[in-house]
Amino acid sequence: MIISRIYSNLFSRGVLAKINNFILTLSLRARGYDNHLNSKDSGESFFIKKILASTNPKLCIDIGANIGLYTSELLKNTNCNVICFEPLPIAFESLIQNTKKYSARISLENKGIGKSLENLAIHYDPKAHPHASFSEDIKKIKYVSNKENLIVPVITLDSYCIEKNIKEIDLIKIDVEGFETEVFEGAIKTFENIRPKFIQIEFNSHQIFRNKSLNFFAEKLQGYDVYQLIPNGWIKRDPTDPLVNIYLFSNFIFVRNS
Repeated sequence: MIISRIYSNLFSRGVLAKINNFILTLSLRARGYDNHLNSKDSGESFFIKKILASTNPKLCIDIGANIGLYTSELLKNTNCNVICFEPLPIAFESLIQNTKKYSARISLENKGIGKSLENLAIHYDPKAHPHASFSEDIKKIKYVSNKENLIVPVITLDSYCIEKNIKEIDLIKIDVEGFETEVFEGAIKTFENIRPKFIQIEFNSHQIFRNKSLNFFAEKLQGYDVYQLIPNGWIKRDPTDPLVNIYLFSNFIFVRNS
């Protein structure tokens, strides 16, 4: 207690505050935040190679596949089939090229996933299409410059699974830049009836402007445990813990507890 009081008094101002901020940044990265340079740092490679692959997955769904980096890692390290949804045409063309050698195990859908069947404007930056989103709210994020828009088709995951008669799903990965709530709303039956083994979502500063916490998503997935990916690993988390609801890039895996 005394050490804590001394530290907080010394490191809360001036030059020492800058040192404290640096220490805080390092501490957050150790907890799994802001590790976005590559899939090894983010923990995604660990998850795919060490956790998912060991379950012998048959079907994975990549919502917000972008140019296919995550999907390629899935196909390379497992024998699963993958269904990809990517609504932005420029990214979709790269997705086709980047996954060509896995064509026998992949289905590519140039559509978005949301809460209803409709046509929506996707907002994007031609120089940074990974930031593309159906949500206009994320334009409030400083590093996002989605000034272009394009009308694209959007379907629900529920409708797709019914149409394709999908009964089992090993993994659903959701990376939709702030549009997660709508994806969840259109996947209620999928989550309740099919109950995928793993559901991965990216949690970032986008959710500040959507007024959503990690616990909000956890409450939608009853019967799942929550794990946060850390560099080369993962750790179980309590979604009601404030230190788990930090609006900074991180990936969380919801694991069906059965």
